Amino acid sequence: MPNLAASVAALSYCGFKAAKARTVARRLTEERLIEPGAPGVAVEITQADFALLLLAVASGAPLRSVADVTAKLASCVPDGVNLDVMPEVIRPAQRTAFDFLHDLVWSPDTSPVTAVEVCENWPEVTFHTRDGVVRFQPAGTLAGHWSGSKQRRATTIPAGAIALAAKHLFGDTK
Repeated sequence: MPNLAASVAALSYCGFKAAKARTVARRLTEERLIEPGAPGVAVEITQADFALLLLAVASGAPLRSVADVTAKLASCVPDGVNLDVMPEVIRPAQRTAFDFLHDLVWSPDTSPVTAVEVCENWPEVTFHTRDGVVRFQPAGTLAGHWSGSKQRRATTIPAGAIALAAKHLFGDTK
């Protein structure tokens, strides 16, 4: 299992600086989004932890609120559609932005995603595929509308860079 230092180094494939990634990772372990290690034991990173770390670093959130922003981004749903209001008998399984990103990290060769775009102004994760775009927003959000009055600022990460980082970290241990 890779440790936190190897994960921070792997994020350089995605274009992120090691110092920022290390600081964000420390904050996520303090907030218990990533399981902390014990004294003298390095923090071990799973594919799920790496997906959260990638969302956190790409979010551009200030350090004081990076854990909350990451949790919001991870729980975003396609087009902001809240499936909880549907009768349980016909309700499909809810897929979140975290699920899509985790699938990309877990099996990058079979994923249809070509790029991941994380909005810095409001909670939104966009997955670019060969067939189009899938926007993930908080449940109940009005899809297709700006969630703020300012210019949208986002970080786009090519899926190939994420795949390279995942293969470097996890190799063929999947």
